[in-house]
Amino acid sequence: MIFLESFKRIDRQKLIIASLLIFIGVLGRIIRIHFLPDLYNVEPITLVSLLAASFLGFPYALIVPLSVVAISDIYIGNTSILFFTWSAWAMVGLLGLILKNSKKDNLSFGLKMTGMGIVSAVVFFIWTNFGVWIGWNMYPHTIEGLIQCYIMAIPFFKMNLGGNLVIIPVVTFSIVLILKYVKLFAENKKILKIKN
Repeated sequence: MIFLESFKRIDRQKLIIASLLIFIGVLGRIIRIHFLPDLYNVEPITLVSLLAASFLGFPYALIVPLSVVAISDIYIGNTSILFFTWSAWAMVGLLGLILKNSKKDNLSFGLKMTGMGIVSAVVFFIWTNFGVWIGWNMYPHTIEGLIQCYIMAIPFFKMNLGGNLVIIPVVTFSIVLILKYVKLFAENKKILKIKN
């Protein structure tokens, strides 16, 4: 019911921003697959999911990541753990809602987003590799098999975490600086009007 109520109050500006984030996420995934294949598990979806959640709120925290993965998977393809990958991206978006009320024009927001990128990498790693363990016959369906699955996936986790530790701070701190500049510009303009 809350989900349907959210759609009744669609904000055109939020829809445009969400569409831009979806476009960036899809394009980023396709570019990474074709031109940077050695950077496996470096995903722009984490960044756009956290930005959508923190700036736009619900339901965009779900719409943006699920749209990115749905559209890009048409082109890239997916595996039998589709439920786990898609639901992991949804979890990342929902985690980003924690930052919804954070002040966006200061450096602490960049640090919070970076921290959320770390948490997102851990959540994605735990959940999707649990899916690999359940859905594939690569590992025995025992606790030892689950542990082995997680150990074998550490290189993928390191790439995902490393990507988040580069992409998220670079983009977020850039946004923070832009917002700070825009706010300062607006304040100076207001002061000049008062003086005149």
